[in-house]
Amino acid sequence: VVVLTGDIIDGRPFGEHNRTDFVETFRDFIQPIIDAKISWTYTPGNHDDDGSPYKRVDLLDVYKLPYSLSKGARTFNHTITVGPDEKEAVRLWLFDSGGNSTDASIRYTTFHRKTVGAYSQISHSLQEMDETSLGLAFFHIPLPEYAYLKPLKGTLGLFDAARNKGIVPAIAKYCPTLVKCTGRHRAVGCSLLNSGLFDAMRFHRNIVATFCGHDHHNDAVMRRDGIFLCYGRVQSKTPPIDWEGTGGDLPFQLGARVIEVNMKPEHQTCSTWIHGEKGGVENDSYITLYPYKDPPPSKLW
Repeated sequence: VVVLTGDIIDGRPFGEHNRTDFVETFRDFIQPIIDAKISWTYTPGNHDDDGSPYKRVDLLDVYKLPYSLSKGARTFNHTITVGPDEKEAVRLWLFDSGGNSTDASIRYTTFHRKTVGAYSQISHSLQEMDETSLGLAFFHIPLPEYAYLKPLKGTLGLFDAARNKGIVPAIAKYCPTLVKCTGRHRAVGCSLLNSGLFDAMRFHRNIVATFCGHDHHNDAVMRRDGIFLCYGRVQSKTPPIDWEGTGGDLPFQLGARVIEVNMKPEHQTCSTWIHGEKGGVENDSYITLYPYKDPPPSKLW
């Protein structure tokens, strides 16, 4: 299964040329997946409909393409199970994390309150049914709870990219070492509105890990309150078409995050790693998400 976490197409060129053939363009991008007959699904990013002549809801039409797991979905916020049977199924939670906001003070719109409520309601029902499926959540823009965490694996390079682009406060521009000493460089490009989705996940305890995109210079895996907060790995330099050049080179090669799940009752495991475009598992990117064992405490010598 391939999960596409947004910004697959850029709505701005469609707006500039008044084009509405976004489904055909989307298909062009995922044609290798279709040719390989691999099941896939998708959550929208902030650029898929950015400045476009079509509406965000129109993007639901891409679910009609071959091998989509989300055929018939009437919203981007939905859940599906994948596996040979109920006992060995993995539950995928797909969320729309919102788009660009006209209010610069909040950056992006965020997960709708109704979505958070629906997630809680469905989770409660599944728990009453004693469902034991391992849960994985996918969306585009990171949750605010991703911020300022020390990575267990991977890189948080957004701070350096923002410095290169010149969009940081003066102290970060002239004293980056001081900022890094405090851990405040572990910034993420989230909405400044908190939807409460993470609190709901923490309450229901049915999601092992979340996966997002959005911040091209980040590919880290973090953990907060028992839930892994993971980035994918950027697979191209667009969209957005105007970020990478002034943000500086990526701190890693293009690639993809791979998730492996074994749900056999006697040996349930979940792990993840980065597969780079040059081939192979990247060194030191592998981490077991479930069952998780805390690393041993650091020793002072």
